[in-house]
Amino acid sequence: MAKRQKSNRKITYLIQTIVRKLSQTKHQANQGTRKKKKNRFKSKLMTRFSGIRAKLLFAFAIPIILMLVYGIVSYNKSSDAIISGYEKSATDTLESVKDYLSIGVDAVASKAYEAVYNETLKNYYNKADEMSNEEEKSNFNAVKGILASTKSSHPFIYAVHAIGKLGSSTSTVGAFPDGIYEGFLESPLGQQIQTSTQRLMWIGNHSYIDEKLENKQTSYSLSIIRKMAENNGFIVVDIQTNEILKSLSKINFAEGSIIGFITADGKETLAEAKDTNVFVDLPYYKALADSKEPSGFSYEEYNGEKYIFLYTKLGDTGAALCALVPEHAILAQANEIRSLNVIFVTIACIIAGIIGTIIAAGIGREITKLSGSIAKAANGDLTTKFETKRKDEFRILSDSLTDMIGGMRKLIEEVSAVGTRVSSSADNLSHTTSDILGSTKNISFAIEEIGKGVVQQATDTEQCSNLMSGLSEKVNHVYDNTNEIEQIAIDTKSIVGEGIVTIDELSKKSSATTDITHVVIDEIEELEFKSRSIEQVISVINDIASQTNLLSLNASIEAARAGEAGRGFAVVAEEIRKLADQSVAASNQIKVIIQDIQTKTQGTVASAKRAESIVESQMEALDKTISTFEDINQHVAKLVHNLDNISQGVKGIEAAKDETMDAISNISAISEETASSSEEVSATAIEQITSVEYLSNSAIKLAEDAKILEEAIRQFKLS
Repeated sequence: MAKRQKSNRKITYLIQTIVRKLSQTKHQANQGTRKKKKNRFKSKLMTRFSGIRAKLLFAFAIPIILMLVYGIVSYNKSSDAIISGYEKSATDTLESVKDYLSIGVDAVASKAYEAVYNETLKNYYNKADEMSNEEEKSNFNAVKGILASTKSSHPFIYAVHAIGKLGSSTSTVGAFPDGIYEGFLESPLGQQIQTSTQRLMWIGNHSYIDEKLENKQTSYSLSIIRKMAENNGFIVVDIQTNEILKSLSKINFAEGSIIGFITADGKETLAEAKDTNVFVDLPYYKALADSKEPSGFSYEEYNGEKYIFLYTKLGDTGAALCALVPEHAILAQANEIRSLNVIFVTIACIIAGIIGTIIAAGIGREITKLSGSIAKAANGDLTTKFETKRKDEFRILSDSLTDMIGGMRKLIEEVSAVGTRVSSSADNLSHTTSDILGSTKNISFAIEEIGKGVVQQATDTEQCSNLMSGLSEKVNHVYDNTNEIEQIAIDTKSIVGEGIVTIDELSKKSSATTDITHVVIDEIEELEFKSRSIEQVISVINDIASQTNLLSLNASIEAARAGEAGRGFAVVAEEIRKLADQSVAASNQIKVIIQDIQTKTQGTVASAKRAESIVESQMEALDKTISTFEDINQHVAKLVHNLDNISQGVKGIEAAKDETMDAISNISAISEETASSSEEVSATAIEQITSVEYLSNSAIKLAEDAKILEEAIRQFKLS
């Protein structure tokens, strides 16, 4: 029975699908003519943007776009590589020229040092005023020879000047006028050298010397001024501008580059440049003074264009070798690559457009021919044929469409035969499903009643479980409170024990206080005894003072008898009497103080005795307190024992509670499973009813569709 129902369902679905497709085909054929004019403009527009031509052009455009992206990336990569390579090459070139110049500059500095410490030159400028005319002239000629020899010893040296405080100053360029030493010291450069603690200085200009020699400053680019050994003169050595320019000419940078040698005081020597000053006024050159880097480069603006600024410092001279190279000259090779990329991409776009148009036109013609034959088939003419002269995929498509139409023609003929058989089977199926539907509804009602009872049982079990859960929480709460009270009792017992120890220590300290009080009382009584001894001493002092007073009186009497001879003795006797009176007065004051001390000592003794009695009372109170704490400790111990018994009882209750909860959980789980099973059976019964109803409706619909199928098949032209 089930296999038959399944087979009938498949046949019904197949017939419904065929009828629906045939109806749609007929409907589309009827409405095609009406919509053709309306959709013509829209079709042309869509064809233009979604047709094969557009897709082919788009397909050709993808590799062209990738080529364009590749060109852009390669241009960027090549430009970066060219720039980085040029940066390194230019930096290395500047460094090599700097190294060459450093060798020459170091050699010039060495020659200046040799000249300063030449014995003949030192002897002349230190002792010229002590020499005779012939000696002075001979030594001066020797100095001139030394300067000339120094100049010819190295190609970098343009001129050598010797300026001394004593003797005559001289130069390889010409003769100095008198007073050159004093005048040079008064010049700004001379004052700068005097205040400097350095033995030498590198400069770009010495205007005062050039003025006196009528020398052109353009003949030298850098000079070293070195103090003589005794600080009584200077040796000045100039470095030739031609040698600097010769070194700069070896730097082969891009066209439009500016290369210069700049001294610390701002003198520029430029290679092939019309301007005399280029770098000195530039802000990024001024920043070199604060930079600790010996060399480097950066991209800067110069006259509104972008340049790469390169520099390297020349040792301790303060001079720097600088260059400005235009960025566009560096990127000339990269720009050629960019131009080639643009040309190739443009040619590729034109060729792709032509090829795409030719291919799209041929494909369009074949599609138009095939679409005409397909339109006939869509209107019901299954005798149409698909023909093409092409031997590519369109030939395969034409043959496939022809086979498809033939297959459809055979299928419709078979469907026509099956439709008659389906119509009679549908009537029988309709009666059978009515009987099955009634039986299934009765089964579903019985299962529903069982499900209600099981659900009620599950609800009651869940309520019982919730009540036990609440009881469980309360038992846990009691257990936690009992543990907390037990812990508090244990802590209380510990605190009481600490209190007993503290009170015991207090008792010991009270005993010590009592002992100290006894000692204080004894010391005060001894002090009172000593005070009485002081009174006896004061009595003796008073007796001595009385006797001294009597002796003084007797001495005065004897002095009066002696007359003029005993006057001095009378004065002494008077002084002794005064001292005796003062001793009596002082002893009386001491007596009063001693009496006050005795009075306060007696009061202190009384206070100490009262303190002794208070301390004894404290000892008795402490003994009672210790006894009370011991009683508290015993009661707390009993409380801890009882709380422990309560805690054990609560643990037993909790264990019983857990077993009860497990039993209720098992009952609840079984009830839930039973309810779930009844629900599944009920759902299955309902689903069965739905299936039977659907089967009954399908049988009725199948009979109707079979009739529609017969009418639809009649519309096709099969022969």
